[in-house]
Amino acid sequence: MGLSLPPPNLALKDLSSLVGEDAAREIVTLFLNSFPESMRSINVSSRPDQMRIAHGLKSSALHMGALALSERIGEIEDKLARPGATFDHRDLEPAITEFEAFATDLRKYAQA
Repeated sequence: MGLSLPPPNLALKDLSSLVGEDAAREIVTLFLNSFPESMRSINVSSRPDQMRIAHGLKSSALHMGALALSERIGEIEDKLARPGATFDHRDLEPAITEFEAFATDLRKYAQA
């Protein structure tokens, strides 16, 4: 049995205290698995669905303690809310980069 790593940030420490360590790790794993798929689905969704997905991702990132990631997704959400704004896959790149940087610690925590 491996060494159990502590939660990598205060948000996950609070989550772990609330739901237990195993459940917190499961929630982190769900986030890690669903985030990339949700980002891909933004490209092929209707504008209302894009806004719904972005809002959900922004909230999920915040719950994971990924403040910068939540801000990047908030920028996507803001752009989607502007009438006539053109949205394309390049708008996702800052959020994807931020996710990859943040996900390293989450993966270690989830797999411990």
